[in-house]
Amino acid sequence: MASYLRKRVLAVQLRRSNVVPLAAVLLLLGGCTAGTASGAHAPGGSGGAGAGLTGGAATGGTTATGGNHGSGGVGSTATGGSPANTGGATGSRDAGSGDASCSHLNIGILGNPGLNGSSNFQAWLETKGTTVQRLQTTADVPLTADLLRPFDVVILDWLVRDYTADEAATFAAWVSAGGGVASMSGYNDDTTMDWHANSLLAPLGVAYALPRSWGPVTQFATHPITAGLTSVTFTGGYPVSDLGGDASTRTPIAFLPSNPAPLPVAYAIQMGAGRAFVWGDEWIEFDSEWSSMPQIPTLWLQVFNWISPPNRCMLTGIGPIS
Repeated sequence: MASYLRKRVLAVQLRRSNVVPLAAVLLLLGGCTAGTASGAHAPGGSGGAGAGLTGGAATGGTTATGGNHGSGGVGSTATGGSPANTGGATGSRDAGSGDASCSHLNIGILGNPGLNGSSNFQAWLETKGTTVQRLQTTADVPLTADLLRPFDVVILDWLVRDYTADEAATFAAWVSAGGGVASMSGYNDDTTMDWHANSLLAPLGVAYALPRSWGPVTQFATHPITAGLTSVTFTGGYPVSDLGGDASTRTPIAFLPSNPAPLPVAYAIQMGAGRAFVWGDEWIEFDSEWSSMPQIPTLWLQVFNWISPPNRCMLTGIGPIS
C-alpha cells in the first residue's frame, strides 16, 4: 500500500511539473501573440533603385505577430518560420514581446472583385484570422474618415470611380496615422477604369502607368514582402511609377525585364506611421492563380505582416484554405 501511495504522489508531481510547459505550447499555437506597442512605424530609408534582385525557395511557417516597425536592417529568411528582417531601406518588423493581448486585424476591401472568380481570397483572409468587409462598391458613397476609422488595413480592389482631392487627403491622413494599404490594378485593360486608384495613391507618391505588361514576375529586391519568392503571376497589368516628393519613402521591390532597365511593378511605401504595398496587377486575387501558384498566399501573408499596424493579431499559417 505504501508503495502504491508513493507512485500516486509521484504521478501528481509529474503532472504538475508539466502544466507550465503545456500552457506555453498552447499559447505558441494560438496564433494571436502580440508584439509590443511602444511606438509607431519608424521611418524607412530613402527609396532606392531596384538593385540586388533576389530569388530563392519559399520557406513555410507562420507569420511573426505584430510588433513595432523598427529601423531597417539586413537579414536572411528563417527556414520553417517567418521571414527574418531583410532590406535596409524600408524597415523591418519587430517580432514583439509575446504578450497575448493583440487586437483583431480588421480589413476593408474597397471596390468590387475582379472579373474572374476570387472567392478564395476573401475566404482565406477570414480563415486565417481576420475580419473582412467589402465597401465602396457603388459610386455614390463618399470616402470619409469615419468610414476608414474601423480598419487596420484597406485593400484597393476594382474601384468604381476616381476620388476627389478631399477624399484623397482623407485617405492620406488615415495612412499617415498608421493605416496599411494593399493596391491592385489591371481589371479592364482600359486606363480610364483601371487607374481609379491613382487618385488615392497620388499623395503616397506613386501611380500606375503604361505600358501594359505581362510576366510572371521573377525578379525581386530584398524586402520582407518578397522573402523567398521566385515567381508570381502578372497578366496584363501596369508598371508602378514613382511620382517623387518627400511625403513618403518609396522602394521598388518587384520587376519585369525591360530595356534599358527592369520595369518596377511593385512598390513598398512608408508614409508617416503607415505602410502600403502597390502591385500593378489583380491576378494575385483570382482563384485560378491560388490553385496553381502556391507562392501567392505566401506573398499575401508577407504583405499583411509588413503593412499591418503594430500590436495586431497577424494572419496565421501559409497556404491555401483547407
